[in-house]
Amino acid sequence: MAPRKRMISVLSVVLFCTILSSLSANGSLLTLHHQTSSIDDITLHDDAFHGRGNLPFIEWWYFDAKLDNGYSLVLGVQVLNIFARGIVTTRLTLYDKESVLLKNYEKYFLRDLSASSDIPSVYIEGNQVILGSYDAVNDRFVYNVNIQNPESSVSLQFVGCTKGWKRQQQTGDWWAVILPRANVTGTITINNTTMNVNGTGYHDHNWGIGARVAMHFGWFWGTCSSTNYTVTWAEIQTTRLTQIPIMVLNTKNGGYLEIPSDTIWFSTENISFDHFRRVPWFFSIETVTEHVFLIIDMEVISVDHTDMFGFIKYWRYHVRCSGTIVVDGHMETVDGISIMEYLRFR
Repeated sequence: MAPRKRMISVLSVVLFCTILSSLSANGSLLTLHHQTSSIDDITLHDDAFHGRGNLPFIEWWYFDAKLDNGYSLVLGVQVLNIFARGIVTTRLTLYDKESVLLKNYEKYFLRDLSASSDIPSVYIEGNQVILGSYDAVNDRFVYNVNIQNPESSVSLQFVGCTKGWKRQQQTGDWWAVILPRANVTGTITINNTTMNVNGTGYHDHNWGIGARVAMHFGWFWGTCSSTNYTVTWAEIQTTRLTQIPIMVLNTKNGGYLEIPSDTIWFSTENISFDHFRRVPWFFSIETVTEHVFLIIDMEVISVDHTDMFGFIKYWRYHVRCSGTIVVDGHMETVDGISIMEYLRFR
């Protein structure tokens, strides 16, 4: 960030905190909740299989985790159905200190998929890959995820510590963030060597993705966290020059708050060519509302490119997030590694 912009940002934080402290002498935290907005509470049914409806469609379940031993991973199940001739894929990518350690991609016939339309339960070739449940005693979602392949396997449990939400996009498709933040435990096996792991994870689910979505240019997506806050954000590029920013702020063991789109500023810098496309290597996201002040820079550490379904360009970033989140006068620092993505349809 340019020195002038950084100075303005720091001064803005100081001014913002001063104003808020004068309004709330005790510095009490805002109780985050969903107000009149475009997002709603999530249920287990929302994370079930929504396919076998209108054709064509794309649907996927996505999980990622940043582990305490320096490893990170992304895994998921994708379903593509065009005129009743569908395929199912699983993807698992393991990273060691943000560098690709191994990448596995498996493809199956649609008939190999058995997925419940009531709860998040997904089987492939008779093996359960995803099972989600609700822990009523602790009011949280719990997911068990298992993927096995010849080189590796993962068996992880994601235990939610934030309230999930869902949003229907302007194109009619749905984005459900069931686990904005979760505690992750389990095992990873690589070449017959098994290690116990723990860390922090995320899970979302997209469905109803049809031809209207592919008319978009693409999108950016990511998350950033401080001690008690988690920010899930996206920048939908309806065209190369027009965007729709989205941001939801979760508090740990609490609720969520949608940030108005017209108060979100997203910018990219350090553009370079990768796989014949212009891609950025530095990102910044900011907002100022009645209750929230946020400025976060994301500096790229590594980039991993993938072609999806033969026509989608996809870049997965590991980024170092640094910045500040202020909620009703309570300020926390953002400083850590996060995973984000850039997807382009053209």
